Amino acid sequence: EIPLGWVYSWHNVVCREYVVTVEGEAEIEVGSGEKRVFRKGDVLLAEDLTGQGHRTRVIGKKVWRQVFVTLP
Repeated sequence: EIPLGWVYSWHNVVCREYVVTVEGEAEIEVGSGEKRVFRKGDVLLAEDLTGQGHRTRVIGKKVWRQVFVTLP
């Protein structure tokens, strides 16, 4: 559970994982400048183990709740 307004600066994932949004909204930005908003029911495959990574910003009116499913 991540609070409203929270910003996580550039980082990489520790391992490949699915991120399933169960409540709230988050904007994810990648190094190319592309931004996407993830809402309830959206699934992201995070696999940026190297490079610049991504940054995350919690938006909307609710906390951002998610489930992580790590992959081998």
